[in-house]
Amino acid sequence: MKESTVIYTRAASSEASIAEQRQRALAYAMEAIGLEEADVLVLSDEGTETRTDDSSGYQRLSSLAAAGDVERVIVTDASRIAKAMPDFYTLLQTLLNSDIAVHVIGAGLALGENRSVEGLETDSEGIPDEAVLRALSIAVDLEESVSAERTKEGIDAAKASGKHVGRPPFGFDSRGGQLVPNDDFETALEVIERIEDGKSKRSTARQADISRATVQNVVDRKEIYLDYVDAPETE
Repeated sequence: MKESTVIYTRAASSEASIAEQRQRALAYAMEAIGLEEADVLVLSDEGTETRTDDSSGYQRLSSLAAAGDVERVIVTDASRIAKAMPDFYTLLQTLLNSDIAVHVIGAGLALGENRSVEGLETDSEGIPDEAVLRALSIAVDLEESVSAERTKEGIDAAKASGKHVGRPPFGFDSRGGQLVPNDDFETALEVIERIEDGKSKRSTARQADISRATVQNVVDRKEIYLDYVDAPETE
């Protein structure tokens, strides 16, 4: 039988922040939901990567939820339990599908809750959980779309300014967005020369001690190498 209410708190480094979250969430649990402090389990993590540790509060919460021992989860805000909106949305769906209510105090959300919550609409006259989830789904799509567009704009701007974007080709290093020949550059030129002379990719790869895939990549991007060779020297 489910009987646990879990408060989850997390802070990057400040113990004071965790204490503040705990105090706020406990007050909410007692005053808004009508619980006793003894009925609430508080789990905490400090740092951004500790949640993956088996001994972390987050992992214990996950284990309790999977075992069916959690009735509701309370957090002060979504960022305490998820790093990004898509992560929060996925976690929210997982918990609700397990009949675990989720309370996000800062957002005024109480999803999947059967008990009345002071100051919040949780009955049939309030906003249905499905509508809230749909709104969150739209927010996730919007965030991902905006993020992808910003990434594309950043790449386009870098390319327009003459900077190389992505992993540098064989024979080059990338320094400040500019391609700089390394010790393999001459090998790349030899590969291009051999292929243009009619040599096979297999024999060229063997002679250069590189893979055939690398040979193909050099050939596909030979303009980069030849343009660099033909570029006038700058003082």
